[in-house]
Amino acid sequence: MKQWIGIVVISAAFAILVWSGMKSNTMRSIPVSELRASDASGKPFIGQRLRVVGFVGKEPVRSVAEPSASGMIKVHHFMVEDKDKMVAVQYRDALPDTFRAGGPVQVDGVYTANGQMQADHVFTKCPSKYEAESNARMKKPENAPAKLTS
Repeated sequence: MKQWIGIVVISAAFAILVWSGMKSNTMRSIPVSELRASDASGKPFIGQRLRVVGFVGKEPVRSVAEPSASGMIKVHHFMVEDKDKMVAVQYRDALPDTFRAGGPVQVDGVYTANGQMQADHVFTKCPSKYEAESNARMKKPENAPAKLTS
């Protein structure tokens, strides 16, 4: 009987650890328009880790060199837009190669103030997805007549 109680207690403790670990590692994905709407409500997301989704703003990225413990680093400032709402993002790492104005973007980080976010990660769509679609459109139809050579 004591063995069964021990097994139940250990299993419950393990389940609680797994559940709490999963809960702390998940981030809520939220569009910019919904995030900015929350600013006006009584429940803003300030101080929370979020995954914000939208499109890179049309304004050029502003990069500023700042001193750090390991030397000078570039800090990128840009806007993320969705449905005429915007969030200013500050990011301290290299931007993805596919990062471009108007392109879809996902930004993970902390919402520090109304309309401002400190990003840890910036993700854009993979260019291979665009290449696959482009290649499929350019592919010659199978029933197209063959070229005649003389």
